Amino acid sequence: MSETLAVVTTCWGVVMALAPMLQIRVIVRERDASGTSVGWVLILLVGFFLWLTYGLVNRDLPIIITNVVALVVTAMLLVTVGVFEQRRRESSRVQRSDRS
Repeated sequence: MSETLAVVTTCWGVVMALAPMLQIRVIVRERDASGTSVGWVLILLVGFFLWLTYGLVNRDLPIIITNVVALVVTAMLLVTVGVFEQRRRESSRVQRSDRS
């Protein structure tokens, strides 16, 4: 039973770790990241890093697997937010300079 629970929780942990992909999809589709809090993403990244460290110290493979996936996907979210925020800022600058 314990082994089954480990497999099920690891699989669900990976699904949870992939959840930020949904936000990435919305940002790319809308071409707008203004609704995503960078602070929230950074808090997630720190938490996943801490859990990964805990998993490594304790050699706990399910925790390691889920948090590696979570770190990678959440880092992708942070990059996506950064790219679209940069585009928004550049667009704002161009619009302001066109008005001048």
